Amino acid sequence: MNPVVRLLILVIIAAGLGGWGVHAYQVRRTEEEAKLDLLRIQRDLDERVPAAREIANAEEYNDEMRQLFRWYFGAVREHDNRFPDQKDHDRGWKDLEHKHAVNLIKGPEFEQFQANHATVDGVYKLLQSGKYDPVLTGSSMGQHFDLLKIERDQHDGKPMLRFDFAWWGAQRKVMADKSDTGTTRRTEVAATVQSISLELLDDKGKKYGHMDLGEPNTKVPDQDRYADLLPPNVVLGTFWLDLIPHEAQKGKLSIACSTRTVEGHELNAKFEWDLPLKDDYKLAEGQKWEGASEEIGDEDEGPQAVAPKHPKKGKGK
Repeated sequence: MNPVVRLLILVIIAAGLGGWGVHAYQVRRTEEEAKLDLLRIQRDLDERVPAAREIANAEEYNDEMRQLFRWYFGAVREHDNRFPDQKDHDRGWKDLEHKHAVNLIKGPEFEQFQANHATVDGVYKLLQSGKYDPVLTGSSMGQHFDLLKIERDQHDGKPMLRFDFAWWGAQRKVMADKSDTGTTRRTEVAATVQSISLELLDDKGKKYGHMDLGEPNTKVPDQDRYADLLPPNVVLGTFWLDLIPHEAQKGKLSIACSTRTVEGHELNAKFEWDLPLKDDYKLAEGQKWEGASEEIGDEDEGPQAVAPKHPKKGKGK
């Protein structure tokens, strides 16, 4: 081969390799810049959320949360516009779908993951759209418990009361598990709902009965597994109560929760609300409170009805 041609070919190859190397470097640099920018946004959010949780006034708290997430998702949009090739915010859910596709996650288990994903996606859209507006909200021990929805719905083949909630401030720890196939992230969340209680009063202000639950029917502590950009310090879930007897006129809802710090200190929080008893929450007039038992209360209160217990289904993982 002509030496000049050989030299020209070598120059072209070297230039191509050099150009490829420069491009690869620029891609890696952009990826790192994108990661750091997203970490900055999430760090800023983590610094602002605790202050919002301390606001006890419900109206002020709701306004603060709407403004907070308007800023947050606005910052995410700016980030995506700056780094359009790095826009991939559902990797956690894609990983679960992939594991199901290759049969690492079986059908029944994946169905629960799908239910959790639907729960998380619903709250994510509320936050993103600026429509986060809890029905009831309370603050205790640096935590906030928001009841997002209270409505009559079908459950276990009958009408019941559905309570959707967001519990902010539960402590968590992220660990890396190494294996032959690589490293996976595992999240441990210290979040126990110790009790859920609804005390019922009649039209004379006397105790009519009460309804008690322990852990919610559904609880999703690792919500960022399903939506990468949802703030990590919130536990989402749902609990169900039987319809309230028609005679009850007032309700007092109490929820006791516990989370644990890194050092093992228990942070016990209690949230209480006066719950307006809408007609839609009640049994029809004359309809019996099926399965309820009776307990002897204080002397001036008389017997009290106790709602039946129901098995819980579909707890989150």
